[in-house]
Amino acid sequence: MISAPGYRTLVTHLFFEGDEYLKSDAVFGVKPSLIVRPELKEGINTVEYDFGLANELHPGGGRSPSFVAANNKRSPG
Repeated sequence: MISAPGYRTLVTHLFFEGDEYLKSDAVFGVKPSLIVRPELKEGINTVEYDFGLANELHPGGGRSPSFVAANNKRSPG
């Protein structure tokens, strides 16, 4: 999870190239742009990746809904 003031929180995942489970992704979250190849730097496997955050839709406001119900009728009463 990545967050910064004034920007929407980003929840994402990076995947390692060659992982045996890449082709059996049950939730279709694996995208080619999220597959990375670690590089050995000073004896440590390292990945560098640039993420972009979207501006908040309503700065300073509450969290906006992630979906809108198609049938939002209230029960009588």
